[in-house]
Amino acid sequence: MPALIFRAVYESKISLALLKIPVLAIAIGTVSLAIAYLIGRSLRLKGPTLGAFILVAAIGNTGYLGYPLTLQLFGIHNLVKAVFYDLAGTVIFTFTVGLVVAQKYGESRGKVNILKEILLFPPLLGLFASLIPAFVLKGVILPKFLNDTIGFLAEATIPLVMLTIGLSLEIAKVKNYLLPIAAVVLIKLIFTPLIALFGGSAVGMAGVDLGVVILEASMPSFLLSLVIGLKYGLDTDFLPAAIVVTTSLSMLTIPVWQYILKAVI
Repeated sequence: MPALIFRAVYESKISLALLKIPVLAIAIGTVSLAIAYLIGRSLRLKGPTLGAFILVAAIGNTGYLGYPLTLQLFGIHNLVKAVFYDLAGTVIFTFTVGLVVAQKYGESRGKVNILKEILLFPPLLGLFASLIPAFVLKGVILPKFLNDTIGFLAEATIPLVMLTIGLSLEIAKVKNYLLPIAAVVLIKLIFTPLIALFGGSAVGMAGVDLGVVILEASMPSFLLSLVIGLKYGLDTDFLPAAIVVTTSLSMLTIPVWQYILKAVI
């Protein structure tokens, strides 16, 4: 994944205009989290289950699933937009607000070291590395052997991502959480892309930029929630159930949102 990110950013034209994308991503996540909190409280969810509900309803799988779909729909030269949405938006939001939520509602009493979590996240390291030649060493061409190696690693990413998603999905105790999971589906697959559509349009986004933002916003619940749930003591029965349902249904809702996007723009 770091190699794919490095390649996408290194081969693209980087400008400050890209910063609009992660700012919008964080705004979308914040609104979705607020909606999730209100709905979770109305469903009388408490403690670890409420924390898990908020996370999977507010944060999407914008990396592992967002990157392959962006590549397929918009091409390698637009992947950098998904990278900025994911790493500068979703990841920052996850490792700040998301970890605070996990600590507040989880059963673990460990302190959150936000800076450590961010700095040691491998895909984010790939982004930092790619920005060095983009801004610090302008015009520098990588040696062929290094460029080829990064290319080989990048090409391996998508098949491995698909395998990882498949191995992570398991039919858990879905029937025990039917109403909360239905609420997660409503928030994550319906409300969040709708927020992205109106929010993106409101700030003047159009074309591919708006398309990538809506695509990323329409992603199902993020796989990393399982790791966070185990680490901070959230409801680890609810988390995989929400992930498998939203991921399965997203195969239907993502094409619908892309159809709506084409109709709008």
